[in-house]
Amino acid sequence: MEYKKIPSKYHIGGQEIEVRRVERCDNNACGTSFLAGGYIELADKCNKCDDIPERAKVNTFYHELTHSILDTMGESELSANEKFVCCFSGFLADAMENAFFKEE
Repeated sequence: MEYKKIPSKYHIGGQEIEVRRVERCDNNACGTSFLAGGYIELADKCNKCDDIPERAKVNTFYHELTHSILDTMGESELSANEKFVCCFSGFLADAMENAFFKEE
């Protein structure tokens, strides 16, 4: 299955969120969300991995998207629950990867 491109920006609750590709994120994370700053970061390298596969970057994008949605909703407890965010974003990425769109 071919993965869709990661967007360069998206909108949540009327706020534009820029998607930045960086070499490394703080704390060697694979991605980070900065809702107040209006951006998320996706790393090319994290921990001991010097080249994150595109599939993993797509999953990280959905992970950070989930954080930005929950933060916009004021659900800071859920957003801080990494187990929930990982599980939810994994299902979301899977659903979008395998979605079929009817051509009109």
